[in-house]
Amino acid sequence: MIGRCREERGSALIAAIVLIGVMMSIGLATASYVDGQQTQSGGERTRESAFNLAEAALGAQVLQASRADWPSTAATAWPASCAPSSTSATSCPDAASLAESYKTPDYSSAPCPGGASSAPAWKTIVHDDSAGAERYYSATTSAGAAQPTWDSNGNGRMWVKSTGTARCKQRTIVTAIEQGERLLSFPHNPLTANWVHILNNGRKILINTQGEAAQTAYVVLRCTAPLGWSPCPPADTGQIGPGPAKADPGSSPLATPVGDLAAFKAKAVKLNTYYPAGTCPPSLAGAAVYVEDFTGCSTSGNANSANALGHLYIGTGTLSLSGNTRFYGLVYMGNKQGSSGAVVSLSGNARITGAVAVDGLGGVNVGSSKENITFDEKAFDEFKGIANVAIVPNTWRELKPGS
Repeated sequence: MIGRCREERGSALIAAIVLIGVMMSIGLATASYVDGQQTQSGGERTRESAFNLAEAALGAQVLQASRADWPSTAATAWPASCAPSSTSATSCPDAASLAESYKTPDYSSAPCPGGASSAPAWKTIVHDDSAGAERYYSATTSAGAAQPTWDSNGNGRMWVKSTGTARCKQRTIVTAIEQGERLLSFPHNPLTANWVHILNNGRKILINTQGEAAQTAYVVLRCTAPLGWSPCPPADTGQIGPGPAKADPGSSPLATPVGDLAAFKAKAVKLNTYYPAGTCPPSLAGAAVYVEDFTGCSTSGNANSANALGHLYIGTGTLSLSGNTRFYGLVYMGNKQGSSGAVVSLSGNARITGAVAVDGLGGVNVGSSKENITFDEKAFDEFKGIANVAIVPNTWRELKPGS
């Protein structure tokens, strides 16, 4: 027994050393794997943080596009780019709001490979979709960088690119935006005014309140003093029908709310049929014609057609149609001059097929050998204005790094 205890062959020690070495190898491999996973997880989290910042900046830019005037001309072009240092309050995102929402450690300055320092940042760029950029966008190519920052092709659509940077990680997303449209309110009456004067003493219908509609509408008059003509409403002599004229003293002096009128004006600007004071339209035809002041202006010839009805707004001034002139659509007179006289006058065989509305105390003179106003309810179907700017479906995507 004593001899055996003195033996030094050490086979058990060798086995223990080998086992410990194997265990250490497994432990080191496991630690290395866990460390790599943590690094990857941290990098992924940082990439997601950069993406969140880019997405927030994109959403803020789209929201700002809804609030600011649409850049329909070079004079109203948006900045070449927006960043935290941007000072424009009308077309760039609110930098303070974005900074307030992203204050976690992922959005703090950090050293980057090569020794450079990276601070959290975002940048948005808005470009037109013309000249080869209809389906493609990249700020590093001429198809994107050379695009104007206003809607040069007038199609109501532009591209928005947003880049977010967090701890040296960068993500870039892009989407197309466009001006939406919405139906505007307008009284569904053949004629809405303060008063109407029938110049013809015959019993033929001069204001057809039904037209091709299945249901009869009515001429609605406010009959608010002072009147340019009385009695108000006029006596039923068969010249307005099948539905007679009705008095509605409590109705609004404005046929269309101010907000809807502004949306209609924005559509006219988009279609290049907006005419500021001092300019006269070459024609009254168009889906949305907005004339600030028609004083001293005149036009001749028919406007629109039975299959393509238009919409006309005149802020200041009066409108007179005579001869065989035909206007198809809605005629809306803002009467900003505050007249209590005739704002619309129809004589001869002139006819408006659609509807007429006059704001304030103004009235309408009609009277000829044939109908002067024929109700057409189709005229209301396309009375639309510009709504909020929205993202175009199926255009949102992420660009490759560096694009």
